[in-house]
Amino acid sequence: MKICIDERTHEGSAVEIMEQLRQQTFDPTEYPDTESYIFQLRSNFIRATDLDCPLPKSGVEGQALAMFAHLAKAGALTILEE
Repeated sequence: MKICIDERTHEGSAVEIMEQLRQQTFDPTEYPDTESYIFQLRSNFIRATDLDCPLPKSGVEGQALAMFAHLAKAGALTILEE
């Protein structure tokens, strides 16, 4: 997968990219794993956009892919390759 956020490109699996973003954005101890970071992003997305943001119940890769799709729809990032 390849995405672009604010003219910065990120590559890897959806989970790898989420982990990169988690490491860059927050103190890693604030969100101890990628899944907790995804659910924080989801909460912020819903609060900021007032849009629904359903994520799969299991599978961090699927949750990350779904979160990227929602963010792309809202114009927060561009998916360059899936």
